[in-house]
Amino acid sequence: MFVSIIVPTYKDTEALWLIFEALEKQTYKNFELIIAEDDNDTNLKDSLKNHNFSFRIKHYTQEDKGWRKARALNQSILLSEGEYLIFFDGDCLPYSTFVQAHVSLMEKNRILCGRRVNLGDNISQKLREKTLHVSDIEKKLFSFYRALKDDAARHIEQGIFLYKFPWIYNKIINILDKKKRLVGCNFSLYKEDIVKINGFDESYPSGDIADDVDIEWRLNAIGVTNKSCKYAANLLHLNHSRFDRKEAHKRNYTLMLEKQKNSLIKCKDGIIKCNCLD
Repeated sequence: MFVSIIVPTYKDTEALWLIFEALEKQTYKNFELIIAEDDNDTNLKDSLKNHNFSFRIKHYTQEDKGWRKARALNQSILLSEGEYLIFFDGDCLPYSTFVQAHVSLMEKNRILCGRRVNLGDNISQKLREKTLHVSDIEKKLFSFYRALKDDAARHIEQGIFLYKFPWIYNKIINILDKKKRLVGCNFSLYKEDIVKINGFDESYPSGDIADDVDIEWRLNAIGVTNKSCKYAANLLHLNHSRFDRKEAHKRNYTLMLEKQKNSLIKCKDGIIKCNCLD
């Protein structure tokens, strides 16, 4: 199956090049990469002219007018040629088995929900400087455990790869992951399912809720249910400074509750701009 990988990014060309290199090493090769850039960074545009990777890269870009990640994602869905879509963030680096795991676990009417290891500053910097590589941690996670812990990494257990033995994985995943909630940094689904709900809702004013909680309830409402791909589709998240998003979360959550009350499953301001109410 041909797969489209969609990666949103904003002013971090360095991390994107690390993603390119990690995708070049994927065990599953039949994919394209679509960069969903919520900006118009000339550095990225110029660097892409010199890329020489084995996979196809498409680049959607737009003027920086504040948070418009949902718009960039929707436009990237329109550009996609894959029957199946994988989403992960532009500050996350995939294990070599990442795409293979998503493809192996995919099911009709299902969203695959994964997580990430949140790295600390020191190891993030070593990855950026290329004195350390994703494959080093992937192959020897337990050897790196103390270094990761000392670097204040969080969710280290999400780097454990269990899908080497699918029959064991299938037996224990429901025990290890009872919640199976969607997070925007690592999920996948059939393209037809996200099109049914008109993609990401662009009406949210900031980057919280729209690319995970909101899209999850709307997919669930049409019968597309959650399935875990933890401990199989693994990512490392590069550490960076964060803004306090509590107030934005409250505003967006209130807006989402209003949409749920009015059964706005197919969003009005999505892939197609419409007056949809069903």
